[in-house]
Amino acid sequence: MTQTRILLLIVCSVWMVLVVSGLAGCSAGSKYKPTGNPILDVRNPNLLERDRVAAAEKAWDEVVAGVRVRERTRQAFKNLAWSSATSSDLRYTTLDLLMSDTSPEGDADSARMARLILPTEVDRQAVRIILQHAIRAKWQGLMPAIVRSYARVAPGYPDEERMERKAIEALVPGVPLETVVFEVFLDPLKGASNREERSILRVADRTRDDAWGLLARLDKDGSKRKALLESDIDLSTSDTGTRQTLADLQVLWNDFGILPDQAMELSWLRQLRRSSDEKWAGNNVIWWEEARSVVSGLDGRQREGLELRHLEAVRWARANHPEWLTMSRVGLVELLGDRLSERRHIKRKADKGDLPRRERLGDWESELFWGDLVTILVVDESIRSESVIEKLYIQRRLDKKDSKTEYGGILDVDPKTDFHRAILFRPRARDRVSDERFVASEDMFRFSDRALAHYHFHANERNNEKYAGPSHADFVNAETSGRTSVVITSLKDDELNVDLYQPNGVVIDLGIIRPISD
Repeated sequence: MTQTRILLLIVCSVWMVLVVSGLAGCSAGSKYKPTGNPILDVRNPNLLERDRVAAAEKAWDEVVAGVRVRERTRQAFKNLAWSSATSSDLRYTTLDLLMSDTSPEGDADSARMARLILPTEVDRQAVRIILQHAIRAKWQGLMPAIVRSYARVAPGYPDEERMERKAIEALVPGVPLETVVFEVFLDPLKGASNREERSILRVADRTRDDAWGLLARLDKDGSKRKALLESDIDLSTSDTGTRQTLADLQVLWNDFGILPDQAMELSWLRQLRRSSDEKWAGNNVIWWEEARSVVSGLDGRQREGLELRHLEAVRWARANHPEWLTMSRVGLVELLGDRLSERRHIKRKADKGDLPRRERLGDWESELFWGDLVTILVVDESIRSESVIEKLYIQRRLDKKDSKTEYGGILDVDPKTDFHRAILFRPRARDRVSDERFVASEDMFRFSDRALAHYHFHANERNNEKYAGPSHADFVNAETSGRTSVVITSLKDDELNVDLYQPNGVVIDLGIIRPISD
């Protein structure tokens, strides 16, 4: 056989392989084919994503050409853009096409849609698409929604590089970022064009609180917030809620020298200051005055770093351990160190890729304020009281029997007896998402305005030693809530390990607690 014939056979063989492969590739795709009607095709989940994307683009071309009804096409696209079942590329395409609509009615509808999506949108590419069009269309009424989006933490995206920052700077050029955010705090409903938008999920409170949380993140040392609170503020466009919240913040600053850092702390502060329920408000008024009286007697070093979460511990300490209030930070470290040195501690196993856990007092000593140390001591008193230990072991048994959720609640003090309590709040049906997660109910937050700490169990396995400490999700919850938190880990039948953790990531292993002997 000549070389030429051999070469021809090889070429023909390769050609046949390519043809067969091409046919196989076609048969490997979806058995459903586009109909040629772009709206039917874009809605058809059985089509390949690329066919649905092409259908969306074709449908919009027909809208622009005037041969397809704009409103119906927009509605079809909006349904896809809102749905969590829509694939990413198709969702990005429909969002981009919707936001590009320059017709008066389309532009207004897109701006309304953006205001509703942005506050809860977690997909960074979707946020980018929306904000690029907001800049192009100069949607200044979108500012409250942009601030809420910016307030949400986005791991891996530094604040300086966030698309929300670029949008704010483009829409309000030359105005300091903190000033823009504070203006949203003062007028959280700016840009909402109808009653429906204004009433959705307490949007004014949520926007105002998120604006404050973002402002705190931008203003690490609090200097700008203090200056803003002490300035001559124009409240002519502010709603009643804003005026009340501003008054609450000013009282908190004047009485305690505290500026909350988290959005959720504002709702906590409102709860403490509320006056709609005379009985409850009366209790809070008494509590507030007691706490104010204690803090007024502290020196400057003791008041340094004081937070809302410290106040109940400091109030309880004056009535039950007044000697602690006379001690310096160094003295409290020695006292707590002596307690912890006598106990057995269990360190949580580090997650893959993480640094070894730091859970000993010595690991964090330099980062603990005086108020932190008093709070740790009071929480330690609480979880070692007989009534609390008894409740925790009962609750541990309930948790182990329930494979649908973790259990948790609050550590607080009975206002009538001043005794410590562990009050269980079972997650509601909608919050029972996993045996490895505790979701605190709104009832729990409403009831915990004077709580020492929030707690939850790790009790899903027979022995949970490798989980003896807060998870990444637990740290996030503590940071966003501004609360002192405790995780109680089930070990042996007669052992529970207790770890206290703070919003700033500090973890202190408080050791093992066992049932009280008869």
